[in-house]
Amino acid sequence: MLSDETAKAASQCEIIIVQGDLLDRYPVLAASDACVIADLYDPYHLEVLEQSASLAPQRRRATIAASVSAIGSLLARGDLFLDVGGRQRDLWTGALASAGRVNEYTYADSPDLSRLMLTAPFGLNAEAPEPSTSEVLRGVNEGIGNKGISSADIILWWGGGIYPWFDPQTVIRATAALAAEGHPVHLVFAGSRHPNPDVGETPAARAARDFVNENALNEIVTFLDWVPFADLGGYLLEADVMVSAHRDHVETRYSYRTRLLDGLWAGRPTVATGGDDLMSSIAAAGAGIAIAPGDVDGFANALRVLLDESTRERFSSCALAQAKGHTWEVALAPLVEWCRTPRRAPDLVSGVMLAPKNPSALRRSIGSVARRMGLRNKGNSATR
Repeated sequence: MLSDETAKAASQCEIIIVQGDLLDRYPVLAASDACVIADLYDPYHLEVLEQSASLAPQRRRATIAASVSAIGSLLARGDLFLDVGGRQRDLWTGALASAGRVNEYTYADSPDLSRLMLTAPFGLNAEAPEPSTSEVLRGVNEGIGNKGISSADIILWWGGGIYPWFDPQTVIRATAALAAEGHPVHLVFAGSRHPNPDVGETPAARAARDFVNENALNEIVTFLDWVPFADLGGYLLEADVMVSAHRDHVETRYSYRTRLLDGLWAGRPTVATGGDDLMSSIAAAGAGIAIAPGDVDGFANALRVLLDESTRERFSSCALAQAKGHTWEVALAPLVEWCRTPRRAPDLVSGVMLAPKNPSALRRSIGSVARRMGLRNKGNSATR
C-alpha cells in the first residue's frame, strides 16, 4: 500500500503519471480526481510472453494474466495515453478501442484521437557524451578478456541487458567469423549483470556466457557488469560500432529499443536486427544497418562494411544528425504542452457506461446499426 504521506501527496496532485501495475497495486491513484497519464511506452504484456517462458505453467499463466490485468487497468482509467508512435500507436489504438475508450465522447473530442493519445518516446541528453579522462576499454587488460582489448581492436558494443527476447549468439557468431578471418574485432557486452540483486544475471546472459566459454571465444568477447550512466559516455565513445540482435516475435514489432539511441548520442553506427520502428528509422537515415533475425552471415557482412574507418565516419555523421531529433526536449515537447492545460478524458468525466451489461441488448444494437448501414450477412461474412 502507499504510505499515508504518499497517498496524501497523490491526492494533492493535478497530474499523476503511471505505468505498469501501479493502478492495480495502489487503487487510491485510480480513484483520484487527478488527470492520470498512462505511459504505455513498454507493451510488457507482450514482453512477458518471453520473460515467463521458463516458469511453471500455472505460475506463467498467473504472470501473463497479471500483466494483462494491469494493462486493462491503465486503459480503463487513463485520461491521456503515451505511446512511442509508429506501429505501437496502432497497437494501443486497437487496445483502447477494445476497452471501449474510443467512443462517441473521445471521438467527438478528437477524431484522430490526438487528445486521447500522445507520442512521447524515450529521448537523449542534448549534451554530447563526455569522454573518460582515461581509457576504460582500449588498452585495459586486467579483468578484460584473456588478452585484453588492444588499441587496434574495433570494439563492438552491446549496450543494455541480455534478456530472453534478445539473440546474443548471432552477434557472437558474427564476431567470431570476422576474427577467424584475421580482423581485429572485440565484442563487449555491457549490463550482463543487473544491479538489482533480485534480477542479477539473467538466464539469457548466463547462456551467452556459456556459449562463449564452450567455443573458446573469451579472447574476443568480454562481459561487463552494469555501467553507471554517469560513466556511459566514456564507454560509448571508445566503442566503434553499436550492436544488438533479437529473435523474431511479436514483442519486436511493437517495441522501442531505447539502447539503439546510444549509437545516435555517441555518433556511432549501429548494426542490429530490424523489425522495430526505431531501427528502421536508423537504417533509413544512413546511421545503421538492419539485419534479418538470426542472419549470422548478414550480420557479419554488415560488420565487414564497417571495418573501414571512412565508412564508419560516414555512418557516424548520419547518427549525430539523427540524434538532434531524439533529444528529450523534442521527444517530450507534446507532453510538456499538454501538462500546461491538463484535462480529464471526456468519457470518464461523463460517467458513461462503455459496455452494456446485457449481451443480448448489445447484439440487438449491433443488428440495428447494421441494418441502417445497409450491411447484409452472407454466410459468415458481411458486405456493404
